[in-house]
Amino acid sequence: MENINLQMLVKRPLSLISGVLALLLILHEVIQIASGELYQRSLHFVDGTTLIELGFLALLGLVTLRDQSDLQAVSSILVAGLSFIFIYEAIYKWSFYLTPFRLHIHMPPEEFREFVIQVGIAATILTCFASGCFTLKKWTFIWLGLFILLYVFWMLIGFPQVTGEVMYHKIISINLTHWMTYTLNRGTKLMMYLAYLTLFPPLKKI
Repeated sequence: MENINLQMLVKRPLSLISGVLALLLILHEVIQIASGELYQRSLHFVDGTTLIELGFLALLGLVTLRDQSDLQAVSSILVAGLSFIFIYEAIYKWSFYLTPFRLHIHMPPEEFREFVIQVGIAATILTCFASGCFTLKKWTFIWLGLFILLYVFWMLIGFPQVTGEVMYHKIISINLTHWMTYTLNRGTKLMMYLAYLTLFPPLKKI
């Protein structure tokens, strides 16, 4: 069994490199967060938990897609990771400009251009459905449903930001602390993330 696994790693160099990089990314971000650095300044203050999620997504994809070719597996996890990041960013930008709460707010051309690019990158995941690598499952819809419920709640309480701003008129009058707002923000992203994880084939015995 060990020889078979070793041969598999040698024959799948892209998967091996991607797996090592994913583990290093997770380890680096855990150390950063433990030392009090939650945001990555070099990446324009990306939350470190998002990078950890990307690392685990890559590892899960490499395991569940091991029946695919080396290039197919690695390209699929790359597409899934990019799609996960940019679909949330697109929804977030939509929330600032295009919801019924904000239709009177003009979206600047540069913001609209960025929104179109985000939607386009997120849509690349359709290639993985077309190739049969990804499928929708019962849990995909459950996690997406929870994401929608949590996100709607966030908008109904005024779409508060971790900076302290409240973007909408409150339909439900609730005041959140900074960390409660942060948890709500991370919670919505986690629901979307879990939905993405369900797209991979089920785990099989190695």
